[in-house]
Amino acid sequence: MPRVYIGRLSYHVREKDIQRFFSGYGKLMEIDLKNGYGFVEFEDNRDADDAVYELNGKELCGERVIVEHARGPRRDRDFYVNYTFLTL
Repeated sequence: MPRVYIGRLSYHVREKDIQRFFSGYGKLMEIDLKNGYGFVEFEDNRDADDAVYELNGKELCGERVIVEHARGPRRDRDFYVNYTFLTL
């Protein structure tokens, strides 16, 4: 499933703000917020493309955000836990 990176997020942004921001661009499968950035996973590639094209540079919670396709493979937290366990 296509993932979109969101950068320059306000530290006050919440999941509901992200849902509202991306409403109208298809079904969101997952929202993963970090400090100042996050990732959104879409069900459909075309919806992710439309969101990147339309929302990059738009304002969200007082900040002009970066919206672009995520690079590289998804990092799964369970992989790191399992890898650490196996190397001990």
